Amino acid sequence: MGCVALIPTGQGTVELSKMTVASEMRGQGLGRMLIEAAITEARKMGATRLFLGSNTRLPDAVHLYEAAGFKHVPVHRLPEMPYTRADVFMEMTF
Repeated sequence: MGCVALIPTGQGTVELSKMTVASEMRGQGLGRMLIEAAITEARKMGATRLFLGSNTRLPDAVHLYEAAGFKHVPVHRLPEMPYTRADVFMEMTF
């Protein structure tokens, strides 16, 4: 139905990555449940900062991240990411 990954990068910082919901399952609130579960798990891991890279061609995803409390930041504020298509950078601090 969907997946999400949390990748610790050190010093209380965790990357939210590989989040997706199967196209036939979208619009049912699964993305919201996934992101809320990921945020909860990041806190359990001891994270003080959660960050992600996304793309403007995924407006629904960007809106979901904004609604969950992520804030847009310049890329230089985040650890290096290997995603060449990322042009939206966001973080959440706890």
